[in-house]
Amino acid sequence: MIRANSSPSDAKIHSSHSLLIRFLVGGTTLIVSISAYFSYQAARKITLEELRGRAFLEVKRGVDEIEEWLHVRKVEVQTLAQTSTVRSLDWSVTEPYLKSEVDRINEFFVFQIATPDGSYFNTMVGRSNKNIKDRNYFQKALAGKSNISDPFISRSTGIHLIAIATPIWSNPSQSRSPIGVFNGNVKVDHIVEVVNSLRYGENSYAFALNSQGEAIVHPNSTLMSTLEKPAPSLLKIPDRNLNAIAQQMVNKQQGIQLMEIDGTKKYVAYVPLQEANWSVALVIPRQNIESRLQFLDFIALILGGLTVMMITVLWRVQAFEQAQLKKSKAAADTANHAKSEFLANMSHELRTPLNGILGCAQILLRSQDLPEPQQYHVNIIEQCGSHLLTLINDILDLSKIEARKLELYPHDLHFPSFLQGIAEICQIRAEQKGILFVYESAINLPTGVHVDAKRLRQVLLNLLGNAIKFTDEGKVTFKVEVIDQLPADGETVKYRIRLSVEDTGIGITPAELGKIFLPFEQVGEKKRQTEGTGLGLAITRQLVQMMGSDIHLKSQIGQGSTFWFEIAIAEASQWVQSAMAASKRQIIGFEGRPRTILMVDDRWENRTVITNLLQPLGFNVVEAINGKEGLEKAIALKPDLMITDLFMPEMDGFELIQHLRHTPDIADVKIIVSSASVFETDQNRSLEAGGDTFLNKPVQVDELLHQLEFNLGLAWIYQQSESEINSLAITSDRPSDKLTPPAPDVLQELLTLASKGNFNAILKLADQLEQTDTNLAPFANQLRQLARQFDEDLILNFLTQYQVKTA
Repeated sequence: MIRANSSPSDAKIHSSHSLLIRFLVGGTTLIVSISAYFSYQAARKITLEELRGRAFLEVKRGVDEIEEWLHVRKVEVQTLAQTSTVRSLDWSVTEPYLKSEVDRINEFFVFQIATPDGSYFNTMVGRSNKNIKDRNYFQKALAGKSNISDPFISRSTGIHLIAIATPIWSNPSQSRSPIGVFNGNVKVDHIVEVVNSLRYGENSYAFALNSQGEAIVHPNSTLMSTLEKPAPSLLKIPDRNLNAIAQQMVNKQQGIQLMEIDGTKKYVAYVPLQEANWSVALVIPRQNIESRLQFLDFIALILGGLTVMMITVLWRVQAFEQAQLKKSKAAADTANHAKSEFLANMSHELRTPLNGILGCAQILLRSQDLPEPQQYHVNIIEQCGSHLLTLINDILDLSKIEARKLELYPHDLHFPSFLQGIAEICQIRAEQKGILFVYESAINLPTGVHVDAKRLRQVLLNLLGNAIKFTDEGKVTFKVEVIDQLPADGETVKYRIRLSVEDTGIGITPAELGKIFLPFEQVGEKKRQTEGTGLGLAITRQLVQMMGSDIHLKSQIGQGSTFWFEIAIAEASQWVQSAMAASKRQIIGFEGRPRTILMVDDRWENRTVITNLLQPLGFNVVEAINGKEGLEKAIALKPDLMITDLFMPEMDGFELIQHLRHTPDIADVKIIVSSASVFETDQNRSLEAGGDTFLNKPVQVDELLHQLEFNLGLAWIYQQSESEINSLAITSDRPSDKLTPPAPDVLQELLTLASKGNFNAILKLADQLEQTDTNLAPFANQLRQLARQFDEDLILNFLTQYQVKTA
């Protein structure tokens, strides 16, 4: 009995056969189409070159005709110049002879004999009282060279002529210099006739240029010389394309080019003459040449249509099979979008209260009045908050790795201590488990390196943690060695470092080796798998690949495993300076006038953090609870800088920035965008809207102060060390002559304020002194530094010395 339904295996075989047929048909169609396309391109190129060659030959034909005509005239002039009649230079004898030759040859307008001083006789006027000494053709002939001049307008007749000049020798075989110059002048009519006869289809035209780029023949009469106005040179006209063609023609080059002439694309074919220093060009509309390619283009269009039709048929056949795949992809995209939304929302919700916690902790830690026991507990709060922030960032890093948006941020560090710190952490873990931990470091390791410490630490701790986790007895060995010193890149020296982790643990089976680096894959005993998520090695391998390497693995069941990778690390010779820059003294103020900061945020804890951080440093901080209120206060106060959140009610940060940038009085205000959003789209969008810099929440004090320094150009005042205070105390007994004190009544007022501990009033008075008299600026600056340390004794000692001196 025949079954109505085929089995799954039959359907699978049918599907495979169908896929194979589509692959063969599609592949054949693609190969044929590609071959046809390249054949079409080759045939089109050959045909176009042939058509261009025909156009070029049309110009060459005209040039050859002009060349032949000029050559004959030149030979005729040279022959007459060597006759005894002309060499006699006796015009009474020469005149009738030359007039008869003009009639005989019937090509010359006039024959002319000139003496070396430039005076001349010709068959038109006889002896002339003019002089041709300045004519270029005369000068060349007198130098012994036969030549054909550029067309010129005759001074006697006003007719456009061409002079064919040659030297007159008394005895050609013995003479060293000519005794005169003989030239025959011809009209340009024949040249004009030949050039105007050159055509290549409708609307084509030809022109000729002389050695100066001036038109000999041109359909545009404004480009031709007249008695009243000489012709403009095409080398100096504004049209860049004509200018370029003229330059090549003057340089006696030849060719055919497609360019824009008179507002449309045209071919220009140009050929130089050999007998004269001229060139002839033919301007041909593009369609006159390329219209003959229409048949090839039509065939190509048909082939293209057939290819598209075949691909469309194959696509429709494939459409049903792709429908299920699209549904699955849509579901995955929806899940990814939901995950991204969840991460963004949770990040913002977690970072907002964390901003308040870390901010308040940092404020308390900067306080000098906090007792040591409380400082200890506040320090624990700050460390725990920072650890929580690190965990949040690590979770978000997973999302960035999946989206391929994770980046490395290298900086200078002390390499041996970095590695030693990792070894000490793992040493404690190994001791807790009762196994041996061995750290082997090469003696030739670079001292300072430029590397992303966070990511390298993450990689090493993951590999070492896994080794300890899967080793119950024996030891774990962490080995670092220099494999090679790479060729120097400029002044930077690079080392290839191998980092390996070897254990005597349970090992990995050959079957598990192939999937150990896959996400959510865990190997080994089930009880050990509960200790992780299966993401560690996948993330670790991707981080190593971002560093330009890969993780290698060898393992044997019951004997242990070895993971290793090699990375190129640049040596950092300035790592000491980098470390010093990261540990500056505590900032207590800034030089110059007070600055107003407008803080816009809908969360009170965020505003409080910024206010309490900046007010003690001398900033005037004004708060606003949303973008609308922030815009109103910005217009009224015109602050020096604004710090704004992005997501707020009534008016968000994006809209606020746009309003600020379009309000004339405050359009240039500096704007720091501060948000808990870690997604680059929000950061880039805020900067594109007009923000100057971006500050992540929770706000870190160092980064906030760095951005204020950058945006406002501040010069910070730092807490003086004990040695500096002692130095100041010594100096206070010997006041510097460079400090000019104010009037005695002002000194008395300052002493009164200092005795009352009114430091804010002292700071304001110091600013007033600096504004009223620039000579008091050094004194005011020293006074501000002391006032910001809140030390009454130092201020009183400083002021008393000047009171005594001025008394």
